[in-house]
Amino acid sequence: MARSVREAEKAHHDVTDAASMGSAQIRALRAQSNQAIAAHDADRTVSFMAPDVVVGVAGGPTLTGRDASRAAFAEQFADRAFVTYVRTIDSVTLVDPMRATERGRWVGRWRLKTGMHEQGGSYTAEWRCSEMGWLIHAETFVEA
Repeated sequence: MARSVREAEKAHHDVTDAASMGSAQIRALRAQSNQAIAAHDADRTVSFMAPDVVVGVAGGPTLTGRDASRAAFAEQFADRAFVTYVRTIDSVTLVDPMRATERGRWVGRWRLKTGMHEQGGSYTAEWRCSEMGWLIHAETFVEA
């Protein structure tokens, strides 16, 4: 019986460790993603996305596929007024060892003649782990 308890405790710790590691990896990837956007690097920005990613743009269209997201970012980066988007994580929940849900807040910034303009809201992202690591499979941005 004691062995079963020890095995159960070890299994619980293994799951807890995997969740902590997955959460930490996703948080690090989101920080890198924010840096890529700030650098206006469309290729690096979409490198965190799965090839078949689906992105619900706040107040805009639904983008399907990494190429569509890359084109949208490239267009945004060509706008001289555009500064950046920053996504700030509120929570990361591992659904299982291969899937996670991220929830947070986003803000976009533009430098206009009248001063800095900000727009933001909330977002959710679905991450999946594969042989390529954690990738975003879906994101939905809602304007506040």
